Amino acid sequence: MILIIGAGLAGLSTAYHLGNEEYQIYEKEEEVGGLCRSFTQDGFTFDYTGHLLHLRHDYTKKLLEKLLPHRLRTHFRRASVYSKGVFTSYPFQANLYGLPKNVIKECIIGFIEAQGARERLQKVRSETQRDLEISFKDWIVYTFGSGIAHHFMLPYNEKMWKTDLNRMSSEWVEWSIPIPSLDEVIGGSLGLENQRMGYSAQFLYPEEGGIEVLPRAFLPHIKNLHCSKRLSAIDLRERKAWFDDNSSVKYNYLVSTIPLPELLDIIRDVPGSIAALRKGLRHVSVLDINLGIDSDGVSDQHWVYFPEPKFSFYRVGVYSNFSSAITPSKGSSLYVEVSYLPNASLNTQDILKRVFDDLKTYGFLKSKDHIIVENVLDIPYAYVIYDNFRYKNLPTIMVYLNKHNVFSIGRYGNWKYMSMEDSLLQGKEMAEKIHE
Repeated sequence: MILIIGAGLAGLSTAYHLGNEEYQIYEKEEEVGGLCRSFTQDGFTFDYTGHLLHLRHDYTKKLLEKLLPHRLRTHFRRASVYSKGVFTSYPFQANLYGLPKNVIKECIIGFIEAQGARERLQKVRSETQRDLEISFKDWIVYTFGSGIAHHFMLPYNEKMWKTDLNRMSSEWVEWSIPIPSLDEVIGGSLGLENQRMGYSAQFLYPEEGGIEVLPRAFLPHIKNLHCSKRLSAIDLRERKAWFDDNSSVKYNYLVSTIPLPELLDIIRDVPGSIAALRKGLRHVSVLDINLGIDSDGVSDQHWVYFPEPKFSFYRVGVYSNFSSAITPSKGSSLYVEVSYLPNASLNTQDILKRVFDDLKTYGFLKSKDHIIVENVLDIPYAYVIYDNFRYKNLPTIMVYLNKHNVFSIGRYGNWKYMSMEDSLLQGKEMAEKIHE
């Protein structure tokens, strides 16, 4: 029997692709979806922060057409960066027009001067097939030059990751951070916009119901789902799992999508060497502040980045620009993201006060606007921190688990920066591996 822990996208996809195999799927919450969930309050539908579908694979497109026929709408990204008191289109590095002239000059010269470093970087990667000899900070400077690094890349990433960028590796960056050509940088500085760069240039979002319609679309196609069942212990020798209601189940294979540190914590008799590695797994948490406002058209953007330290948040998204059906008429809805490290001491009321002040300073909130809904979601696991420890030791943890027929998948199970599409595909790959 195959035991699946967690009914987020990776777990649901695993169950779906297992087909007629004998499996049981257990979810600690009352509903499926994991962080890919939505909730409605006073007519506003909010997600657990921004969840947009960026599809690169034909298989995923066909899968979603089957699961959600005619229910997803295509959007072309409208995103910007607010810095130096002006807006520039995202990505910053290819859309410098509108910034102070001295900033544009510094960014272009720095990008040109970095050409040699970029070529050396590519040569190192080609020869060694390794990225970790270069820190994330060095990768930024080598790739974009000192100007773009100073005015956007470094302050934004330091704000979001709350981590010394010298301690982070660069193995994850190239699929997620657009790298323009010199022609694109110069063109962008003259007002020739390069908005269609990067994996997020186009995305899908449900016409109505919020992002939770995606995990719910799996329900008619899976079986043996048990909600409100939290995993409490695993015995690898007996191949047995216990839940917080003292029930238990035996398995042949265990597919876990819960955060990897939590999985290791509940395995009985974990070797000391593995337990020690668990302590080195680092991540960033996020406060997702959802706001429902009685005014429409607060912004025409899908989301805006805020690299400067004077703003408490690193990004603000506008749900109501994803779908008009998730917001009351003449209303707007926002999500505001503030990152923090797990051991940080937080005063939510102080954070909220500063967030509101900053939203007013920026112009998202005006004096006439009335906040109808104010909801704060704490997301303990938001982004996995890619550091050298992770690179060197994660394989050892996975080998240990796999040896006992335990497979940890998904964004937090696999301890990897993944899109929703990646999670869906990893569930498919896991089912295929079990089928072998």
